[in-house]
Amino acid sequence: MDRNRVLAVIPARYTSTRFPGKPLATIAGKPMVAHVVERALEAACFDEVLVATDDERIARAAAAAGARPIMTGACRSGTDRVAQAVRNEPAGVVLNVQGDEPALPPANLRLLAEFLRAHQDVPMATLSLPGMAGDLDNPNIVKVVCDLEGRALYFSRAPIPYPRNRVEGIVLRHVGLYGFQKQALLDFASWPETDLERAEGLEQLRALAHGLALRVLPAAADSVAVDVPDDVARAEAALAALAKTGSGVRGQGSGRDR
Repeated sequence: MDRNRVLAVIPARYTSTRFPGKPLATIAGKPMVAHVVERALEAACFDEVLVATDDERIARAAAAAGARPIMTGACRSGTDRVAQAVRNEPAGVVLNVQGDEPALPPANLRLLAEFLRAHQDVPMATLSLPGMAGDLDNPNIVKVVCDLEGRALYFSRAPIPYPRNRVEGIVLRHVGLYGFQKQALLDFASWPETDLERAEGLEQLRALAHGLALRVLPAAADSVAVDVPDDVARAEAALAALAKTGSGVRGQGSGRDR
């Protein structure tokens, strides 16, 4: 295994309950998967950008955008698809780059990749942002609470921490971008789903249930996830903002393989 090799892997399945064929949806004149590939290439921190997919049309679009497609079979989640794609790839660090965030800020990718390259003792890492008004009670916003060293204690769609007493600045909104040391990723994919993961619909709870230390870093910016066709207009606005400022905009996403 090449410890210095860092890979970005974009899981992109064709089937989606709410938005079939989503990776090929046209956004600002290009397939969505092409935008995500471009953001990963712009980050300039990866040795290679891969797209893990179950569909030849997505594979062709990914290759045209500059990524190397890898065909995968059925997977429980996006992270499981990423693990299947890199099982035989030489790498030290692997980032699961969400395939439905066309305006993903490259700064977030650099932050996570550089942290894991420099901290080989950290098996898994993700990002968060300070919560805003209304986040705590919104089940579409995933919250995270951490210990004093920045390790995740729990993620939930429910209000955590429960605001029995007013304490400013402790609500953290999870940003669904994940990075792994490769062996930790393969371990994660080998574990069965847990009851907590199924109950909340959050795959990161599998890591916590199995005792994997998960560091939560402050994100550089947020981005918009495309879950349904009505989200396309917001994504196009986010792309325009990213082009102007280089920073993301506020959005929602759970980190699942949608």
